[in-house]
Amino acid sequence: MKNLFILALAALSLTSCKSKKAVDTETLPKDISLKPENNLSQQDDREDLTRIIREIDALIATEPCTDSSEWKFAAIGAKPCGGPSSYIAYPVKLEDEILPRIEHFTAMQTAFNKKYNLMSDCAMVMPPNGIRCEDGKAILVSGNSEESAIQ
Repeated sequence: MKNLFILALAALSLTSCKSKKAVDTETLPKDISLKPENNLSQQDDREDLTRIIREIDALIATEPCTDSSEWKFAAIGAKPCGGPSSYIAYPVKLEDEILPRIEHFTAMQTAFNKKYNLMSDCAMVMPPNGIRCEDGKAILVSGNSEESAIQ
């Protein structure tokens, strides 16, 4: 009887090893060498954003600010919670060239925020009250007398 029990147990063990179950490869752990480098990808995307904002700043810098009535400001960028990340002053005569670049940058930053599931403080960035010229640069003037120079 004892031998019969051992034979039955051995037979069950062997048949369970031979059974082929359908394996869903999607649920198995992935080889780490196949994992995308999220940090490198994020760094590359961040460098693209930096390059675009530098191009916008360089274009704006081609025009000195001597009369604030010849300048406007626009919202630029996107916070992860929504709304602009800041405002930027630009010369009216370059408006047709600058506004599409600002829109492109804002769309890219929105996509960046979603792609990497970023979070922010969700504080609203209020628009400035005006612009003044100082040393050839446009300065955004806010209601609480905080100022930020446009580079």
